[in-house]
Amino acid sequence: MGTHLSSHSTSEISSSQDIAHIAFGVDTNYFRGMAVNITSILKNNPGMAFVFHVFAFSITDDNRRRLTELEKMYDISIDTHILHQDILSEFTQFPCFSQHSIGTFIRILIPNLLRGITYKVLYLDADILCMGDLSELHSIDIDKCIAAVVHDEFETTAKTQIAELNLSHPKYFNTGVMYINVDNWVENKCQNKALTILSTQKLLFAEQDALNLALNGRVKYIDDKWNYRYHLVDFLSKGSNSLAVTELIIFMHFTGPVKPWQDWCLHEAKEIFIVYQDASSWADVPLNQPKSARDFKLFSKFLIKQGRVADGIFCHVKYLWLRASRNMKYR
Repeated sequence: MGTHLSSHSTSEISSSQDIAHIAFGVDTNYFRGMAVNITSILKNNPGMAFVFHVFAFSITDDNRRRLTELEKMYDISIDTHILHQDILSEFTQFPCFSQHSIGTFIRILIPNLLRGITYKVLYLDADILCMGDLSELHSIDIDKCIAAVVHDEFETTAKTQIAELNLSHPKYFNTGVMYINVDNWVENKCQNKALTILSTQKLLFAEQDALNLALNGRVKYIDDKWNYRYHLVDFLSKGSNSLAVTELIIFMHFTGPVKPWQDWCLHEAKEIFIVYQDASSWADVPLNQPKSARDFKLFSKFLIKQGRVADGIFCHVKYLWLRASRNMKYR
């Protein structure tokens, strides 16, 4: 499989242990989250040198302009790699690839695409905020493994998937943060293994299950602080809107359908996100408003839990109207 990409800029392979390469795979809806993620990294690590890699199948002129502005604001390098549509052509005929956004699978491609550019890369999901010092990253030894990763929640995800996937090494990781040894990934044919698994097996968590199968027994598990999952729906559904976390966290990963860049996220996480957004080239972009029936259903629930009953009822009516309209459309 060829590289199938074009780049905004090209980085020479760096032998320096002082430069951290960080990569993202995004679609149009996640450029803002990614940019704020980058800003949070820079704000919490002013003494570190970074090269950021953005992989996407398309980019709007506005997003490209804003990334260029972010580079200038912080005097950093952001390499934008636009993937050609045929990079997954031999796999897209399989059902798994039609059930998910094609951007979901970018993380599987990144290490192969960065070979010759960097030896190690930290892959991050866009829905993450950096909350601390990354200097310890360079001390994580991944010479004898394919990647350093963090366990997924045992009771809610890992326990079930370990059994479902029949993993010979009974551990299961979350793919939102992966510190990858690029050469070991390529030499072990992880990309082809994961894509083949996706095209031949029915999987609950798509690319995450595929990568757990492809890398099983070849990863190093590191502390939860590197990928602390924070499911906003769980807290908001209980009426909690405070970020009550006592342990040290480096990356806070906002899993689930509610993100801190949504105006209807009635949680302190939104205010923290806004602080970093205001320090980025996305500062003038308003937060997302609820649009879908699911958005209004969740928003209604959160409002009622926080005692805003009248507002919650209004949103629930909006949810019912959108659901009825959708049902009528498909009759």
